[in-house]
Amino acid sequence: MATFATWTGKRPVRRVTWVCGDQTALVREVTGAHCAGAPDGQLVTLYAGDVPERDIWDLLLSVPVSGGRRAVIYGAEKLQAPGHVSLLAHAPELAAAYAVFVDGRDDFAREDGEMAPHLAALQAAKNGQLIRCCAPGRLEAQIELVASWWPGASLTFASALLKRAGSLDGAWQACRTARLADLKPEPAMAAAVCPRSPAGDLADRLFAGDRRGAMEAAQALPHGETVAVIGLLASRLAAAESVAAGLHDGLSPREAASRVPERYAATRVAPYAAGYQPDRVRRCRELLARADSAYRSGAPAGVTEALVAGW
Repeated sequence: MATFATWTGKRPVRRVTWVCGDQTALVREVTGAHCAGAPDGQLVTLYAGDVPERDIWDLLLSVPVSGGRRAVIYGAEKLQAPGHVSLLAHAPELAAAYAVFVDGRDDFAREDGEMAPHLAALQAAKNGQLIRCCAPGRLEAQIELVASWWPGASLTFASALLKRAGSLDGAWQACRTARLADLKPEPAMAAAVCPRSPAGDLADRLFAGDRRGAMEAAQALPHGETVAVIGLLASRLAAAESVAAGLHDGLSPREAASRVPERYAATRVAPYAAGYQPDRVRRCRELLARADSAYRSGAPAGVTEALVAGW
């Protein structure tokens, strides 16, 4: 089993790949690498659960008539007979048929603590591989990855873009737009392909203790962004709680942030994490729950303002 960070070094393309993980952009990098260079007539996209599973396996286990096949199967976690992936990996007559199974779960399925049988068999197969698309643990590695997505980008530029985007997925989308438009990696172009998120701006100000700035952002926030604000604050609150626990154990802010899976969120809140002790975290979570309930009950306005006031 490989993480994306391990796979991306040489980017091996094998006939049968099973990919999972919470980073959509990295999953796209894997599927893109497997489909690169294939003629349009050889590309196939399938969605498990939307078509009869028998039809999916009938296609995948058939010898491609066009000389080759590159298939991407989304929703692989829904397959009822995933053991057939072993047949794909071992059939010599399917040497020109490649398949990438995209599993929507964050990690690989396990049974009784062990890797699920179909995944273990695929991992052991010469023509198979498993790739978990999680964010690289080091922030520096994430910045290097973003820089690789925008030709000519420096690490300083990539760092600023990642901060602006707020996530690897957001940075990937921005870099993809830049490549399609053949834009140069300049601050003005970054602003064009990655406009600052109103929700992210509010969350940043609130966690930084800038209550006045957060209230101004809340008052200017489009009503449709309320759910995004609640989600962002919940994510950053969880990261702040984890960092605060690390600080309590004697770690430095950097060390504490490095232990949090949501590394980017952790680095954003690390300077302020000491102020998020258990009582405050509990109160903020209750505040978020009330805000979410009010918004979903049809509250027309004032939800984000109340969040800021009570935070």
